[in-house]
Amino acid sequence: MVASSVIVNDLVQVLPNPNALTITPRLEYCMYLVSKILPTLQNEYERVRGSNHKSYSCNEGLTTDNPEFRKQVTAESSLACAIGALNLVENKLASVSQLSNVAEILPLVSIIRTVNSTIYSVIPNESGDLVELSGILGSIIVDSGSLVEATFDFKQTNLESKQILTEVNLIVDSKINKQYPNLNF
Repeated sequence: MVASSVIVNDLVQVLPNPNALTITPRLEYCMYLVSKILPTLQNEYERVRGSNHKSYSCNEGLTTDNPEFRKQVTAESSLACAIGALNLVENKLASVSQLSNVAEILPLVSIIRTVNSTIYSVIPNESGDLVELSGILGSIIVDSGSLVEATFDFKQTNLESKQILTEVNLIVDSKINKQYPNLNF
């Protein structure tokens, strides 16, 4: 049921579905959450990257056998991937202009959950916002699907999100390999 109706003064008035009224504010709140999360991740990335670069430069690349240094480079890589993925999420959210293209955000839920699990050990304080973001996006998808009576192919969606994350990881791995050429993972 997309809308309900009431009779007022012998006239039938169609009321919009309350779920349709709340989709835009929820999308805007998701944009706010992403804009709140990204600077925190970027600041942590810059801190970790600076520390890694300093350690690598001071030891002329000899730190590559150090397990602590490897752990820090992994943290740097995880943060870079998270930032890249959230930039894509932000762009996708900004591209949603009408109810019919809300389906485009379907892969974002999986991407956000993966980002959350990847960076939890590095920066656990952002987990709450990422969980909230994925939950709200999931509710938007469910509500928009019920409004337009859409069906979603979750298998295809999972493949899309994996492909997006793989592309982001490849870009980040390339940058990390250029930054630390003596480091083999």
